Order: sequence, then structure tokens, then C-alpha cells
Amino acid sequence: MDNLEKNKNHRSILCWTVFMAVVLSVTICLQLYIWTAEREINLQSLSVVAPAPKPIKVEKKVFGYSVKGNLIEGYEIGYGKEAILLMGAIHGNEVGSAYLLNRLVSEIKSNVKIISKNKRIIIIPVVNPDGYNIQQKFNANGVNLNLNFNTTGWANYGPQGTYAGPKPFSEPESQIVKKIVERYRPIMMISYHTAGGIVSPEEGGPSAILGKWYAQKTGYEYYDDAAAAADNVDWNFPGTSTMWFTRTTGKPAITVELSQIDQGDWDINKTALMGIVSSSTNI
Repeated sequence: MDNLEKNKNHRSILCWTVFMAVVLSVTICLQLYIWTAEREINLQSLSVVAPAPKPIKVEKKVFGYSVKGNLIEGYEIGYGKEAILLMGAIHGNEVGSAYLLNRLVSEIKSNVKIISKNKRIIIIPVVNPDGYNIQQKFNANGVNLNLNFNTTGWANYGPQGTYAGPKPFSEPESQIVKKIVERYRPIMMISYHTAGGIVSPEEGGPSAILGKWYAQKTGYEYYDDAAAAADNVDWNFPGTSTMWFTRTTGKPAITVELSQIDQGDWDINKTALMGIVSSSTNI
């Protein structure tokens, strides 16, 4: 009996040992499975590549039509929240301004990486295609488009006697500029003209800061109301696009007059323009 009892005990111990070994093995396997699964998940999370940023777009757009039905075309470049409006040839005979902005577009297309991720550049090389096509300052209705914006002191005829239109925003070209500003809400506007070789800011500190920065980068003369007063020049032009922009939005605006009417002054403006469209802007 004693031997039988001992055998039973041995078998019980053996069975319990085997059982515990099986339990331990299963536990270890489960732990290994869980650890492996967690490691897989962690590796997958590490290996998940963030979606590639959208490539910078250079999108040609038709913003509207002139009096004669000519396209008013331009470019929307980038996806950023900070829109900047650059426009030229609002006076159709000032062809150098269009040359400059078209050159800027070409430079950007060749290296879109220069565009800051937080910028959206709106470029309209030719605001007045009807005048541009025949080298005429005014639009097809004989209106000086740069006096056709709604500002205090607006009148049918500007200080120099040029026709500003029957009323503010009477012309499709100025209406298009207005719509672009309302749509994109630019943080600044630069209107390019020819051929005084100057940078003229609108009223207010931000415009003056932008104007001085641009003048320093280009070497153009900084010409504000104080400089005009010193020259005994009436520098008040109600109805301009830049005056309307600043008074409407509170944002800075400057007029840049290139040095020649039929030249784009690219080498002169390159540094300033590259600074404006890139992340290196420090104004």
C-alpha cells in the first residue's frame, strides 16, 4: 500500500508539473505573441511616412474679362494662408511691369521650392489687356483704371485731368481686382508701374516699412508724401488701387515704378521679389 500510495503521489506530482509546464509555456507564448504584436504595431507606426506635402502649384487662371472681352489672366502660386498680390500694367502702356512679373513667374516655375509654404502668391501681369495690346495707358472706355477705385476724395477726373470713370469700380478691370482682394484677402499689395525708378508707400506705418525695405533691396528712390512735399509735388491721387487696398483692408501697399517703361528691371528687382515669395522675407 505504501508503494502504491507513493506511486500515486509521484504521478500526481508529475501530472501537476506537466500541467504547470504547459500553463507556463502557453503563458510565455501568449506574452511573446503580445510582445511581437505590440512591436509590429510600434514598427508600423514608426514606418508610416507622413503624407508628402502638396507640391507647390503654379496655376494659371482667368480672373475675368476686359471691356473688349480680352482675358485678364494671372497666376495663383502656392497653398499658404498668407496671400500676396502683385500686379502690373494697370496702365496698358507700361509694358515693363508686365515683363517683370512674367519673368518672376518663369523663375518660380524653374524652382518652385523657393515659395514659402505659408505663402500664396497672386500675380496679374496685365490688369489692362485692352490698353496693353495697343500700348495705350487707359482701358477701352478711356478710363485711367488706377483712378477707378473707391476712396475718399474720388472724382470723375484725377489731379492730372485724366478720366477716372463715371463712378468708382465702373470698369470690369477694377472690379476684378476688387474681387481678387475680397477672395484671397492679401496681406500686402504691390502695384508695378513705370518709369520713375521709385518706391511709393501708401499711408501708414506698415506700408512705409514695406516701401523702405523694397527701396533698400532695389536701390530705387523711396518717395513718400514728405519727399513729394519737399519737391512741392501734389502726391495725393484718390482712387488708386493701392490707396483703396490699404484703406479697405488695413494692410500695406506700395507702388513700385521701374526705371524704364519697356524694360522689366529684373536684375534690380530680383532680390526683393525672391525675398517676398520665399520664407526668407524679413520685412
